[in-house]
Amino acid sequence: MRKKLKSYSKVAVILTDTAAFAAAYYLAFLLRFEFRVPHAELLRFLATVWLVAGVQTAALLFFGAYQGLRRYASMSDLATLLKSMAVGGVVITAGVLALEHGHFPRSVLITQPALALIIVGSIRFAIRATREWRYHGATEDLPRLLIFGAGDMGESIARDLLRRRPPAYHIVGFVDDRSAKWHHKIHGLPILGDRKALPRLIERHQVDEVIVALGHSRGQLIKELMDICQAAKGRKVQFKTVPTIEEALRGDSARHRGIRKVELADLLPRKSVHTDLAPVKGILEGRCALVTGAGGTIGAELARQILRFKPAKLLLLEQHNTALFYVDRELSAARSSTQCLPIAGDIGDAVLLENLFREHRPDLVFHAAAHKHVPLMESNPQAAVKNNTLSTHLLAETAARHGVDRFLYISTDKAVRPTSVMGTSKRLGEMVIRALAETSATKFMSVRFGNVLGSSGSAINIFKEQIAGGGPLTITHPDMTRYFMTTMEAIQLILQAAAMGCGGEIFILNMGEPVKVVDVARNLILLSGLEPDKDIKIVYTGLRPGEKMFEELFRAGDVRMDTGHPDIFAARSEEADLAVLREQIAALRELCALPDADPLLAKMKELVPAYKPSQDGRAAGPATP
Repeated sequence: MRKKLKSYSKVAVILTDTAAFAAAYYLAFLLRFEFRVPHAELLRFLATVWLVAGVQTAALLFFGAYQGLRRYASMSDLATLLKSMAVGGVVITAGVLALEHGHFPRSVLITQPALALIIVGSIRFAIRATREWRYHGATEDLPRLLIFGAGDMGESIARDLLRRRPPAYHIVGFVDDRSAKWHHKIHGLPILGDRKALPRLIERHQVDEVIVALGHSRGQLIKELMDICQAAKGRKVQFKTVPTIEEALRGDSARHRGIRKVELADLLPRKSVHTDLAPVKGILEGRCALVTGAGGTIGAELARQILRFKPAKLLLLEQHNTALFYVDRELSAARSSTQCLPIAGDIGDAVLLENLFREHRPDLVFHAAAHKHVPLMESNPQAAVKNNTLSTHLLAETAARHGVDRFLYISTDKAVRPTSVMGTSKRLGEMVIRALAETSATKFMSVRFGNVLGSSGSAINIFKEQIAGGGPLTITHPDMTRYFMTTMEAIQLILQAAAMGCGGEIFILNMGEPVKVVDVARNLILLSGLEPDKDIKIVYTGLRPGEKMFEELFRAGDVRMDTGHPDIFAARSEEADLAVLREQIAALRELCALPDADPLLAKMKELVPAYKPSQDGRAAGPATP
C-alpha cells in the first residue's frame, strides 16, 4: 500500500510539473503579445504546447529530478532544474522552429524556460516551506541547544537538526572563538560570541545542552568548556559531541554514529594511536587465531576486531561460561565467513590445550586471560602465579611445540618495578615469553599498557556505580596517578604489535602523561551533569596493599628500541635466563600447592629482584632512568 501511494504521489508531481510547463509557455505568449494573443499565435501555441511540456518533463526525468524528496529540496535540486531547462530549451527551440518553419515569436522560446524554472521551483519551495511552517514555534518546549564551532561540521549539524521532523532541539545559535564570525548567521542562527560568553549565554537562553562540533582532537578543549560552564550557576548543562574524522574513518563502534554524549575517553589529554591495517590483515586473513580470555573486556573486543580481517577460524577460549556464551552469540550474529568456535576451559588444563592445538593448529595466539585485580591477588598469591605465570608458561610451550607462528602475551604497566603480587606474576609471565623467544621459531612477544577505560571491575565502573547511588566516590589517595587508554587503543596496540614483532620484544604504547585519578573522578561527576564536592562527595580511603601511587611503562634497566611506529615503543629487559626459568617453573608449581604463601612470595622476590612489596604503595614512586 505504501509503495502504491508513493507511486501515485510521483505521478501527481510529474503531472503537476507538466501542467506548470504548459502554463509557463502560455504565460510567455501573454507577455510577448501584452496579454492579447492573436488568433494565429494562439494556434501556434496549441500546435506546440505538447512538444514544450513533454520535452521539459522528459528532461527532468532524464536528469533524475524525481528521485529526490520534494520536502528536502536543496541547491542540488535547483542545479538539476537548471540543467533540465537548458537541455530541454535547446531541444524545444530546434523542434518548434522546425515545425513552424521559422515563423515563430523567438522571444517566447527565451522567456518560457525562465518562467518554467520560476514556477516549478516555487512549487518545490512551497512544499518545503509548508513542512517548515507546520512545525514553526514547535521547538519552544524542546531542549535548548548551543553549538560550539561555526565551521563546516557545526553547519552540517545545524542543517541536519533543522531538517528533522518532528524537531528534537530548539537551537539557540552558535559559539565560536573566531571573532570574524561573530554577529553573522548560519541557516538563520546567530553566532553569539566565544567560549568566554558561554556562562552568560547559558543563563540568558536557558541552555540545556552544548554540542562541541569540531573535526579534530578536542579533549582538552571540552574539559576547558566544562570548567567554564560551571560558572553558569543554577544551570546544569550536558555536553555532547560528534565523531572526529578519525573516528568516522575507523568506524569503531555504534558509539561513533551521530551526536553522542561526551565520554571520559574524550577528555584524555592524549591523541589516539593509529594502526597500519595492511600488515595486520596480512597476518590474520585466511588463518586460524586463538584468543584466550575471550569473554573479558580486552579478549572480547580483540575477537570482534580480529573478525574484521576475515581469518579462516577464530578460537575463543574462556573459563567463564556465561561470558563465553554472550561473546560467541554476538560474533555468530555478525554472519562472518570466519568459523568461530567457543571453547569452554582453563588455560591451565594441559590436556585441553594439547587437544586444541593438535586439532585446530592455530597460527596466532593472543593471550588475554589473566587474574588482574590487585587487592584480590594480594590475598590469593597462589592463584595469581598459577594463572598469570604457570598457565602462561604451559600455553606458550604448547604453542611453540605445535609450530604457532606468533604468540602475543598481554601484560600490564604494573609489571614494571612491581609492588603487588599481580604485577609480579605478570612480570614473571613476561620473562617466560622473553625466554621462549630465544629458543623457539615462534615469534613470542609481549604488549604492556595501562588502565583500560571501562574494563570489567575497573575503577571507572566503580565510580559510575557510586555516582548512580548518589556517592560518595572513594579514592585511595589524592595524588595517585594512572595511565589511561580506551579499549580500542588497547586493541590497536595488540594487533599492531602482533604484526610488527620479530620476537622477544615488549611493546609499549606512547600513553602521554599520567592522569590523576581524582581528576578522572571529577570529570565523571561533571559528565553526569552534577557538581563535584557539592552534588557528589569525594572521600579518600588510603592506599591498599600492593597498590602503587604511580605507574611506569619502562624500568631503568630496560633497553628502549624504536619500532618505526610513532606511537609504539619496544623494550628489552635483562631478566630472561631460560635455564633458570625452566628450573624454577617446577619450584613455583610446588610452592603454589602450599597453604602458606610466604615461601612463594620469597621465591617471587628472588626471581624478580625489582619486586618491592608495599603495604601503602609509597615504594612505588617514579623510577630514575
